[in-house]
Amino acid sequence: MKAFNTTKPAHRRLVRRDVQVKELLTELAVVLLQAGITPKHFGELAKQAFVEAAGTLSKFRNGKINRSRVAVMTGLSRAEVKRLLSGALSTTALIPAQQSRGERVISGWMSDHRFLDGRGHPQRLPISGTRVSFTSLVRKFGGDVPHRAVLEELRRLRVVRQVGNSLELDARRQLPNGQAAASLSTLIPVLIDGIRVAGKAASSGTDPLIHRLTLTARDLLELARLQDRAAVGISSLLDGLRGSLQPGMSSPESNKHSLTVTAFVVKQTTEKRRPG
Repeated sequence: MKAFNTTKPAHRRLVRRDVQVKELLTELAVVLLQAGITPKHFGELAKQAFVEAAGTLSKFRNGKINRSRVAVMTGLSRAEVKRLLSGALSTTALIPAQQSRGERVISGWMSDHRFLDGRGHPQRLPISGTRVSFTSLVRKFGGDVPHRAVLEELRRLRVVRQVGNSLELDARRQLPNGQAAASLSTLIPVLIDGIRVAGKAASSGTDPLIHRLTLTARDLLELARLQDRAAVGISSLLDGLRGSLQPGMSSPESNKHSLTVTAFVVKQTTEKRRPG
């Protein structure tokens, strides 16, 4: 009798899963980086999240968390699990060590007396050539990256201004990027809703209540028109749902339960590569 080999299909499923997760994290990382969250900071937050999630699935009858099982599920040591479950993680205490290079350089520029003027303000620094310069600042606070790379990042963030061969810090601009932080605040609830819907569907064996519609366009002009019409249609749909499903609007504070309907438009273009 010929035995069936299930290793290859299982491996393909794992590869496909990892590719999808990486795709999700790549898109999320674009926003997180602009919001000032580094891979190290994200990793620490992720560990805490995984431990808390495993803790909800690993409880004794008395309600206490089975730390050994959490360690098995997460691959972390029992000591690490104990630290994370005890609330010993202080994100504010970890932030200095997990700041981006640019944030560390700016923090040093604003706090180290050697880079301050007589009034305690960040002084104008020559890019290089003296003991107190932007190059020496990066060497002290930026680690092993060249000062030119840090300078390009600070220019991108628009927190420095070059005057001749010197640099001025615009202390009015704050890191992380405020606009990116606002975008993250808008994005997170949508992601949480979608993950919860998919998670409940997976545990109950039902189809997730997630509906997608893809419209094709012949050119960018038609695509822009479709985008505008879709936005108007979604707005009308949501207004119609509000009026038909809940005509008498009660105050949110008096309701313990709610239903959220989220819709957004994603414009995608596919560029054909030229042969050769």
